[in-house]
Amino acid sequence: MTMRMIFSMQGFNRLTSIAIGGAAGYAFTNPDVDNVYDLFPLQKPPPYAFLNLYKVKEEEKHEFEQSWKEVAKFNQRQEGYLFTRFMKADPRAEGYENRTYDYIDIVQWTTGDAQRRASLRTAYVELEKKMPGERMAAPMMFSQVVDDTQKTPT
Repeated sequence: MTMRMIFSMQGFNRLTSIAIGGAAGYAFTNPDVDNVYDLFPLQKPPPYAFLNLYKVKEEEKHEFEQSWKEVAKFNQRQEGYLFTRFMKADPRAEGYENRTYDYIDIVQWTTGDAQRRASLRTAYVELEKKMPGERMAAPMMFSQVVDDTQKTPT
């Protein structure tokens, strides 16, 4: 009689319900890094971007880029780090001769305090000292207002 119940339509429906319920329960109680379910996404603070501007002599540009990579690697290991964008002035652009800065980096952090803690570490200070060229006195902090990286279909 039990085999007949298991292989009947009622038994199939019960087993399907148990399997789906178990899978859904497991997914919500054990999320991985890519599938965290944010129940209140509007309460999350926006990430903070820090803008650094650099003026580098032509003969020091390669050395600057190499030492900047070391700073970026250090930041990647810090708590609260999100990502970095590093940009160089394009010599094909109009007004290239009148540029104020040669390089711009935008480092994004979860909080302003995370960036401050990372920049106060002695390893960071030493890496910054090794970088040739002039740098703006302190990075400018910006908070995110709009983010259109997640495109929605129209």
